[in-house]
Amino acid sequence: MARELLNTLYVTTQGSYVHTDHETLKVEVDGETKLQVPVHHLGGVVCFGRVMVSTAAITQCAQEDRALVFLTEHGRFIARMVGSTSGNVL
Repeated sequence: MARELLNTLYVTTQGSYVHTDHETLKVEVDGETKLQVPVHHLGGVVCFGRVMVSTAAITQCAQEDRALVFLTEHGRFIARMVGSTSGNVL
């Protein structure tokens, strides 16, 4: 039986920029690509400190039900965004 485990992308470099490039998320620092990973391989993205995320990347994560979490540089929780939920809330 084969199964895919969900992975989390941690972006810790200050001044990083996360944006989409077709079906992938690309992490750039000072205009240089540091990482490019397919969105379907990710379970979520965690951003520490001063990390910019494009609107397109936020939208793609929401549409594919990937969590996007923002923390301070030291790890204090700021916000969490998750795609739509379905089913009865009761």
